[in-house]
Amino acid sequence: MNIDWNVFMKGVQVAGLGLAGVFSVLILFFVVTKLMVYIGNKLEKKDSSQS
Repeated sequence: MNIDWNVFMKGVQVAGLGLAGVFSVLILFFVVTKLMVYIGNKLEKKDSSQS
């Protein structure tokens, strides 16, 4: 069995970039969700203070 190390390293690079992409989207989703909760709580406090 002979391994072509060039192809193997390119595969590892593609896998690493794929994982980096997945984790960056997850982090972006987390940040956007936290931001929406913060804005929602801020608007809710404004509405209750006006009543």
